[in-house]
Amino acid sequence: MDARLDRPGRGGIHRGAAQPAGATMTAALIVNPKSGKKSGKGLQLAENLNRSGNAIVIVLDDFTQLPGILVSLAGEGVDTLFISSGDGTIQAIQTELAERNPFAFLPRLALLSHGTTNMTAADLGFGINDLDTQARVIADSEALAAATEIRYRPTLRIANPRDGRVRHGMFIGTGAVWQATRFCQEAVHRTGLKGDWATFATLAAAAARVVFTRPDPGDVGRIDRPHAMRITADGTLRGDGQQLMFIATTLEKLILGSKPFWGGGGGAPIRSTLFGYPPPNLVRWLIPALFGSEDRTPPPGTLSFAAAGIDIVTASPFVIDGEFFDPPDEGPLHIETGPQFGYVCRQ
Repeated sequence: MDARLDRPGRGGIHRGAAQPAGATMTAALIVNPKSGKKSGKGLQLAENLNRSGNAIVIVLDDFTQLPGILVSLAGEGVDTLFISSGDGTIQAIQTELAERNPFAFLPRLALLSHGTTNMTAADLGFGINDLDTQARVIADSEALAAATEIRYRPTLRIANPRDGRVRHGMFIGTGAVWQATRFCQEAVHRTGLKGDWATFATLAAAAARVVFTRPDPGDVGRIDRPHAMRITADGTLRGDGQQLMFIATTLEKLILGSKPFWGGGGGAPIRSTLFGYPPPNLVRWLIPALFGSEDRTPPPGTLSFAAAGIDIVTASPFVIDGEFFDPPDEGPLHIETGPQFGYVCRQ
């Protein structure tokens, strides 16, 4: 299988930190046909564009070809990448651009929620779901130039995972998070549920088990187990001992629109929350932990803070945008901010 570049790009692109009014712009569509349990949305959009004969369309059948694809698109003058996929494909493209960017300037990204999990797109996605409208904007340079809502956000750069592959994503978690994510993915494959429905079903089942059964730290089937962690943020020790989970992100909202952060953030780019073990009463604190204002009363045993760099020592696996990986063999896992991307959120 291979990637297919169906039409060459157009020239005349003004390259700069911002496009001047009336500038010509060129977009390309990258489709992961395996996203969304093969829902077909991305391929339908690609077919619509191919019929118009006025767009660059890539069907990404093989991720090993992604570096060459991006080099080709840079050479064609593309400055906006529409991505039809889930979180994992977005992470792969961001990583390639951040670490080996072939473009003169980072291209803008327009995220289409066509995957099984779409947490990044839920916060930073292209805000129009109609496939015909998406196709019109991709193919029409004037419509593309008229896009006025551009949100800027840095990535999380995961510098030293055990496999040595640097990653640039938007969300990372460890402890109960990786296990809940694994349960959620199993629910997707087992039941066919997608997106928020799969997340809700997983959280509901896990919460019921916590509420109606006694704690058992040794039960690997539970998500409410202790994990030894030592967390340092910007040189300050934030936690050392048994914890339930730790999360960090540069997104403003997470699954189900939740915002499990409080205290104002202090202006640093990475929002983080540490949930201690044992967890607080779930019936009392689940909703306040996930939703509410920045000045809400936090659950007992939790700490929310912002930082520019975070180091984590733990044996627990990690998940970044739905992908699992292990911590380094020695020393802490280091998290820092990557480059700032612009996301096209509205025409």
